Amino acid sequence: MLRILILGDFFMRKEILRNYLFEYLKEVDDNIDFRLVEWGSRGYQKGEAEGVGGKIKEFSGDPSDVVKFMEGVNVLVTQVAPVTAEVMDASDCLKVIGCTRGGPVNVDIMAATQRGIPVIYTPGRNGDAVADYTMGLILAETRNIARAHAELKKGIWRDDFYDYELCGYELAGKTLGIIGFGFVGRKVALRAKAFGMEILVYDPYIQKEEVAKFGGKLVDLPTLLQNSDFVTIHARLTSETEKLIGARELSMMKKTAYIINTARGKIIDEKALIEALMKKTIAGAALDVFEDEPISKENPLLSLDNVTITPHIAGAAKDVVHRAARMLAEDIMKVLKGEKPTYCANPSVLEKNMFQKK
Repeated sequence: MLRILILGDFFMRKEILRNYLFEYLKEVDDNIDFRLVEWGSRGYQKGEAEGVGGKIKEFSGDPSDVVKFMEGVNVLVTQVAPVTAEVMDASDCLKVIGCTRGGPVNVDIMAATQRGIPVIYTPGRNGDAVADYTMGLILAETRNIARAHAELKKGIWRDDFYDYELCGYELAGKTLGIIGFGFVGRKVALRAKAFGMEILVYDPYIQKEEVAKFGGKLVDLPTLLQNSDFVTIHARLTSETEKLIGARELSMMKKTAYIINTARGKIIDEKALIEALMKKTIAGAALDVFEDEPISKENPLLSLDNVTITPHIAGAAKDVVHRAARMLAEDIMKVLKGEKPTYCANPSVLEKNMFQKK
């Protein structure tokens, strides 16, 4: 019998995960015991905790509560629960951990590696969703869509948005600067080309030939900032990218340019951005992420008239749930069959061939 623990939540529905896992794993073992647990709640607080290899982060709940469900578990699947060494040791037969995220930051990877447990994850699961949303934010900000909507909801007809000074720009012929050219950045480039935009890319880990495949040009960061009409961020938050965009970088942008962030809030120095927006040294911003979330009610971004803001929902689409569940189920099946999965956060454990199908 294969025992699978699914810690679902308000987004990654446990029933959907179960259906995909059953479809893929029934050929591995037709006797599957599913334990379905509703984990977390809307508005869960993201935290940090020390793990074997450093901090795990962006998780919900307490590891001791996960432990309660772990006895005899072969496969653990979650999006937000903390998966620590304590959790792994609570089952003496844990074979694989599945995390339905682009980066399994809530899993102690080193602890899993020490125990020979593969950690499967789902990079690119929300690439299309975030790329769609990015283009939506660009249009909403430059064409006053969100502001006009909010005013009209209050019964205010803002025909002054037709004034030359307040109306925005068409996208055709404009230059989009993309910072970070991974799954999302590339999908944004494809969409932007369809709008007739020129593409500049800054990513120190990408070759110019790869960028050229998407109709873009690889440049350094100052060149991108100085020449882009729109700058959109799609990099991961690391020690290299934290506050990558500060006062100096914002000062390089055109006065008519907009900055968009659907990645992580701490990539932009928020104080510097607020100052640039207040002084109107750039035209505007569209933000789905912030340095601190939820955003404080006192944050000046809430009252500025040249920013469009949303509550970290760029990756929220029903398709994402099904895509992540399918990706995870397929790779977990491969692991249990002794095959190489597509996305494993600690591939060194696979070389030991520990999980051949018995």
